[in-house]
Amino acid sequence: MRLFIFAIGGTGSRVLKSLVMLSAAGVKPLNENGEPMTDFEIVPVIIDPHKSCADLKRTETLLNAYCQLRRQIHGDKVNAEGFFATKIEKLHDLAGASTRTIDDSFVMNLNAVEHHKFRDFIGYDTMNQPNQALTSLLFADYQLENKMSIGFVGSPNIGSVALNEIKDSEEFKAFANVFTAGDRIFFISSIFGGTGAAGFPIMVKNIRQAQNSQLNNKEVLRRAPIGGLTMLPYFAIDKSHDAGDQRINTADFIIKTQSALEYYDNTLTGSGESSVNAIFYLGDKHLSRPYEYDPGDKRDQKDPANFIELIGALAPIKFASMAESELSDFNGLPLPTKAFEYGMDKDTAEVDFFALGKHTRALIANNFTRLHLFMLYLQTGFESCLGQGYTEDRPRITRAFLSSQFYRTLTTVFFNSYAEWLTEMLQNQRSVHFFNVGSKDMANVIFNVKTRKTFFGSKSVNSDTFKAELNRISRTTQFTDDNVAHKLMKLFYEASGKIIHDRYEGFE
Repeated sequence: MRLFIFAIGGTGSRVLKSLVMLSAAGVKPLNENGEPMTDFEIVPVIIDPHKSCADLKRTETLLNAYCQLRRQIHGDKVNAEGFFATKIEKLHDLAGASTRTIDDSFVMNLNAVEHHKFRDFIGYDTMNQPNQALTSLLFADYQLENKMSIGFVGSPNIGSVALNEIKDSEEFKAFANVFTAGDRIFFISSIFGGTGAAGFPIMVKNIRQAQNSQLNNKEVLRRAPIGGLTMLPYFAIDKSHDAGDQRINTADFIIKTQSALEYYDNTLTGSGESSVNAIFYLGDKHLSRPYEYDPGDKRDQKDPANFIELIGALAPIKFASMAESELSDFNGLPLPTKAFEYGMDKDTAEVDFFALGKHTRALIANNFTRLHLFMLYLQTGFESCLGQGYTEDRPRITRAFLSSQFYRTLTTVFFNSYAEWLTEMLQNQRSVHFFNVGSKDMANVIFNVKTRKTFFGSKSVNSDTFKAELNRISRTTQFTDDNVAHKLMKLFYEASGKIIHDRYEGFE
């Protein structure tokens, strides 16, 4: 199954970043037997005219690093296990021969929109006087003067006009060309802003009405399973230094949400509606630490990662796990919308693994812990093992590996992004305390989890523990090629699973 994910606006990019972290840890959708799905891949497309947005850039950098690492670990095969198991592919690469017309990027080209003020985009100055008067009633002066290169600044009425152009884009045509029966579509957006609130219903409409267009695979698109994550208000804006700028206000979030939910109910997700098969609603009454006010033209929107975005990243995984019979009838037509919410086991301002729901904990805790321990091992014990033990077994891991492109990308680009992401979630409100961030003490790195006790004291977990386990597994494992990156990742994924099971108390 290929899951096409359209991540719309700033929230879309931030949730997508959390999904990449989950995928790097080895988290995959589960099939009906509760086993990780095979033949699963993700095709993410970011839709945001605000290309200078720092959150978009951070997500795009992370996606490129993930793909580079995954290719060196697992090659181009779809089925894989362990770290970086899920294949993530650009629409450009999937489209093949038609790629000359679309950018080699995860970000959709919105040049037709982003280089204009809204008034120029709609041809305001060429309208006759009655039409100008009507347009001025529908749009405020600041909206008409909005430079769309910074997004739609909390104005879904602008976004609904501008993003309707996507249906004629080369990217949308390429998507239609490669979409096949068995694939699914998922949207990530917020409901209280501009880009996401407008983009989600417009994109769904254009897909469901594909039969009225010249697109390929129009009947497959009409029947396609479609899911969506709708992010309700979960952060606040600090306007202490910009009180006079009325473009975005926290006080408007609830009003915008109520209006959008009513519109969605009437057109997308209401009783009997089948445009969207599964809708996931997610918000938080405990708003995050207030973000510095930025409508897009001040600091390019670099907002800290949030726990809610991580939970939101589980929605496409849940959607991919749903059986076909939950989404389509026996004729293959979409069933009416199913709605989902998320609840924690414990409503707390400091979220550890045990505050999550049981299913969520089982899905992510072990995998995230393996990934975190891997980062610590590379920082504390890996180099000292070179030239001995498992590193000497074929294929040999030599000191030259430390200067390879793979190792540099893994330890600097990816793990630096991972550590930054964890730190931002820790410092936000609801703070995420999965690990004792910054600590390199492996025995005490999982928050509120200790190692098992023995007659002589607590079991140790350190780089020597991993060295011994890696040596043991390596002696009984044969590798058929010289892929050193695959060897290291496979051995550590298995070793960390065994150590977590054997040495940590009440945590598997």
